[in-house]
Amino acid sequence: MSIFDRFAKPKPPKGYAKVTVQFTEEESEAMGRTLRRYAAVANAYAPEGTEAIVPLKLKDGMAAQGLTEYVEDLMRQLRHSESIAEKTSLMDKALKAQMKAYAIHNLPVYLFQVAGMFEFVGDTANAKEFFQQFLRAQSDFKADQIDTVFLKRTGFDMPKIVAMATEKLR
Repeated sequence: MSIFDRFAKPKPPKGYAKVTVQFTEEESEAMGRTLRRYAAVANAYAPEGTEAIVPLKLKDGMAAQGLTEYVEDLMRQLRHSESIAEKTSLMDKALKAQMKAYAIHNLPVYLFQVAGMFEFVGDTANAKEFFQQFLRAQSDFKADQIDTVFLKRTGFDMPKIVAMATEKLR
């Protein structure tokens, strides 16, 4: 049993639907690295003979962070790739992984990142669609303590990001 397995799954809020997400081996490895990194830190500070435990939402946020780190690696590879086929494959993997991050930890900023990825490859129609989705999701979003931790950790300046998305839609 790990620090992530101690809580029963909470009942979802009214109006939410269960989403089943299938992860590739690479995505699972990226999430596992991040979860192990957090577990090592948490357990290092736990009193001797004890093990830290975390809520399920925190685990999901950590897994989503692992996916976004995987996406960042893919985007670095994409920038240095010269093959169209390789670029297409890398972008496909990156987009799918970023959407999975949003599916498991619904921070609207993940949609902003998807929009930026489409913009990067020159797909302005999809970029605009995701900037719009981001702005809609962000306007309804109420960050809880766990969301706030992840937003601060990543250094996102949400007012600036909202302004950028709004400007891109003009």
